[in-house]
Amino acid sequence: MDNRVTMEITNDKLEEAIKGYITEPTKENLGVVLNLLRPTKLLVPAMLKAPNQPMPCFLKSGNGETFLAAYTSKEHIPTEPKSQAILSVPFPACNDIVVKSEQNVIGMVINPFSQNLVLKKELVEKLHEADQKALQTKQVKMTPEQFGVFVKKQVEFGILPKRLFAEKESFVNQLCEEKEAFINRIFAEAYKEAKLYPYSEADYSVMALEIAPDLTLVRVDFPENGIVVPLCYRIYITYDPIARKAGYYTIEKMAEPGKRLLGGFGEDGAHISYGEAPVEGAEIDRIITMARTVDAITS
Repeated sequence: MDNRVTMEITNDKLEEAIKGYITEPTKENLGVVLNLLRPTKLLVPAMLKAPNQPMPCFLKSGNGETFLAAYTSKEHIPTEPKSQAILSVPFPACNDIVVKSEQNVIGMVINPFSQNLVLKKELVEKLHEADQKALQTKQVKMTPEQFGVFVKKQVEFGILPKRLFAEKESFVNQLCEEKEAFINRIFAEAYKEAKLYPYSEADYSVMALEIAPDLTLVRVDFPENGIVVPLCYRIYITYDPIARKAGYYTIEKMAEPGKRLLGGFGEDGAHISYGEAPVEGAEIDRIITMARTVDAITS
């Protein structure tokens, strides 16, 4: 923990606002204090449960009530008793500590030994709820179409090649045996919620070819609707059971009308572009040539 950085925190405007509220405790003055608190960081004394596990200290009042103690600057922290650590904590995180504490915490007290500003738990809970709602509204919301593109890209450019290179022969055998059902299940699982998944086995096409004892080739065509740049029209999977070498090749949609990219993925997850794809009728020959080339994508 960098105590030098932690201790340099100052909140002069906030301290002036707290002083004004204590002098004249109006709703307007409290609003000024809260507006200044929301974006700031406070100093919270802590005990070390382990070297990297600080636990915030709680303060008990004379009548036994428990509060989270927080300070606007080091000048307000008492020298005794000395804490093992001083945490720099954003105010929303302080609210979170109060709300989620398993102790019977009834609020937060700021600068308890000087200004003694008490924020009751009911107020802290309202602030915490407002913070959570604000966080949710900031999250990017995707339309069903955008979500579909996001998931399909995750599968085509991530899940499928990773599983191929990790499972190799077992993956290829399962794909050859179950075909459309296998691919459909992988995509459906990636959608998480069944009601969001718009496809079925009938939307996929899997063709497995045993080119030679040392080469199996599988062509997988994806649903025609919903293909946007850079999603795939189809993929080709190759496998050499003798050398245990796998290849993953993609036919991707390009921004230029009528153009398709021949790409692929290696075992390290890197995407490689082989330039413009040949016409569909020549794709298999091109993939076979690449699979038998030493520099092709293999594992």
